[in-house]
Amino acid sequence: MNKRSIPIIVLLLSIPFWLLAAWNYPGGTSWDATTDGFSFTANYVSALFQPLALNGMTNTARSFAFVAMLLYATSLSVMFWLISASYSKSIASKTVQIFGVGAMVYAFIAVTTPMHNLLTIISASFLAIAIVGMLVLLQRAAEYKQVLLGSFNLLLLAMLSATTKGNVFVELSPAIEWLLFLSGAVWVALVYIGVSSVKISIPE
Repeated sequence: MNKRSIPIIVLLLSIPFWLLAAWNYPGGTSWDATTDGFSFTANYVSALFQPLALNGMTNTARSFAFVAMLLYATSLSVMFWLISASYSKSIASKTVQIFGVGAMVYAFIAVTTPMHNLLTIISASFLAIAIVGMLVLLQRAAEYKQVLLGSFNLLLLAMLSATTKGNVFVELSPAIEWLLFLSGAVWVALVYIGVSSVKISIPE
């Protein structure tokens, strides 16, 4: 097995654990504690990690969610690191390396500690900077389709910030958060696959 494929395999392994976590979530949302089960359009990611579900029952999704997030964050951290190493050294590549890995580390810590709100803000800020760094690298490499997809993820991140912090269409924020989780992972994986077999040298 090619070692380059390991981060992709680890990312794919996170999917069944996310699904198991959602399947085992007892119920309740931030708006209605009486709902049954988990909804990707009404429950935030963090709901899977709380000791108690929002309906007051013991959260049996927690252990699955922990494994899912560990696999997810680890795989994306490695991909951010290797993507940055595939380009010639520059401010943009270093930005992707530091802030991409940092975003994933803070994201994992955010869902496993009581300091969720603060660490989520830090993780989102790091992710935004990492995305901008990746967009610079991709634009220099004339990878315009990836630039478009990356810009979409940056837009999702801005929308999530507006809905959660600006209280604009708050009911849409869980769906946006999950879409960002999926779209962001797909984008990073596609960029990683694209650069994994070639060393790219681009002038600043």
